[in-house]
Amino acid sequence: MLYYMPLLNYNNSFNDIKGIVMKNCIKCGIEYKPKASEKSCSIKCKLLSKFKANDAGCWIWQGSRSGLYGKVRFNSKTLSVHKASYKEFVGDIPFGKWVCHKCDTPACFNPDHLFIGSPSDNRRDAVSKKRIKMGIDNVFSHFTYTQILEMRSLKSEGFTYDRIARIFNCSVTHAYNIIKNKYRKEL
Repeated sequence: MLYYMPLLNYNNSFNDIKGIVMKNCIKCGIEYKPKASEKSCSIKCKLLSKFKANDAGCWIWQGSRSGLYGKVRFNSKTLSVHKASYKEFVGDIPFGKWVCHKCDTPACFNPDHLFIGSPSDNRRDAVSKKRIKMGIDNVFSHFTYTQILEMRSLKSEGFTYDRIARIFNCSVTHAYNIIKNKYRKEL
């Protein structure tokens, strides 16, 4: 099959001949070749074009969200805004690590408010800031302090885990974990 190549007009640029449409970035003004219907030249420009700063210094995402967390679509990929911000402004996210918020604002993507941590680091941070209720204050807590102490007392008297689980109407695994201090370590 033969392709027709138009004659070169020296007044046109090479991009015009190939049919490439260039756009100017809405944030920085740089000319770029868009993929799909992108209005920004980079993820960084897209992030910086859709935020509103609050009094605490948080950069609150003004685009789409999934639950409380911001989502950004760039180059046909959907990313969490805080993760994209960390990658763009700070560096790579190590495998198995999370990007956590110091400010406790899920829609914030200010890189100064983000830190790398494990899921347990994130949980510890939430507990230390009293964002998560622990022990008897937790709505999922089934046993009072007195019941837990009684479970541990019965085990020291020689009761089996199975017998203690039947007395307290819970699974053997749950009774075992409470008695062995895997759950409810505050006692």
